[in-house]
Amino acid sequence: MQYRRFGKTNWQISEISLGGSWFYGRPEYGLLPVAHGVGMVELALELGINYFDTAPLYGQGRSEKVLGHALKGVTEPYYLATKVGYFPSPYDYTRDTVWRGFEASLQRLQRDSVDLVQIHEAEQAGWDGIFGKGRTLEALLEMQEQGIVKHIGLTGSDLELMRDVLRESDAFVSVITFLKYDLLVQTAKEVLIPTATVRDVAVILASPLHFGLLGSKREAWMKSGRFADLNPKLEKVEALLEDEPGDIPDLGLRYLLSDPQVSMILTGAANTTELETSTAVSDGRHLSPELIARINAISS
Repeated sequence: MQYRRFGKTNWQISEISLGGSWFYGRPEYGLLPVAHGVGMVELALELGINYFDTAPLYGQGRSEKVLGHALKGVTEPYYLATKVGYFPSPYDYTRDTVWRGFEASLQRLQRDSVDLVQIHEAEQAGWDGIFGKGRTLEALLEMQEQGIVKHIGLTGSDLELMRDVLRESDAFVSVITFLKYDLLVQTAKEVLIPTATVRDVAVILASPLHFGLLGSKREAWMKSGRFADLNPKLEKVEALLEDEPGDIPDLGLRYLLSDPQVSMILTGAANTTELETSTAVSDGRHLSPELIARINAISS
C-alpha cells in the first residue's frame, strides 16, 4: 500500500481507502451479517488501509454501527470519517439538527470523537445551509472547538458550489466528489481540483469506476441505458486500452492514482475479492503521460 499526504492535515493516508456505502451489506440487496462487515474491516487493515469513511445515510445508520463494532479495540492507527446530513429526517441543516445527527453517529460508532466530519452532499444544504447563522458550518466549528471533531470536510456533486465554498472558507480540509473524475469524465479536474490544490485541500474520489460502468455493472448499465450518453466514450476507451496490461477496472484506478493532485480513492468494495482487487493497484505503477493524454483526448 502506498500512502499520500492528506492536504493541510499532513496525515499520511492509504491512497486506496474503504468507503462505507457497500461493505456492510446494503438492505436493498439483502442484509449481510455483522461478521461480514467486521471481516471486511479486518482485511482492510491487513492490506494497509488506514482510513474509513461512512455516513448516517448508508443503510440508515447500519454502516456506522458495523464500522464502529469492527473498529472497537483496534490498536493500530487509523482515521475515521463520517458525515452530517439526511438523518434525522427531515434534515433542515440548522445547528440543532446537525448536532443531533452527529451525536447519534457517535453513538452508532461507539466513540466520543471522529477525525473528520463532512457535509454530506453540499448541494442538499446549499450556500445558506452551510454558511447561514445557526446553520451547518457553525455547528461543525463548535464540534471542532470542543475536540470531538478534528477536521471538517465537504462532499457533493455540485462542483461549482464546492469550489466556491472552498474559496469562501479555510475551515475545510478535504473534498469528496463522485462520478466527476474517472476514465470517462474529468469535470472535477477542471472545475474543482485546481481550487482544492491551491488551498491545500485533500481531494478524495468516490465511485472511481463510474458506479460500476467501468467494472462489474458494465453490462447491466449498458442494457438499462442509465449512462447511455457515455457509451461511445466507454467503447473508445476500451479499444484504446485493449492491449494495455491489466483490465479496465485496474487501469481505471491507476489512471486516477497517476494524478498527484488526487489524495485518495475510496473503494466501494462489497466483498473481500473486490477489496483485494482494489488495493492491489496501490503498487506505485502509474500510467504513462502519453497514455493519459490519449485517454483525456477521448473523454474531453
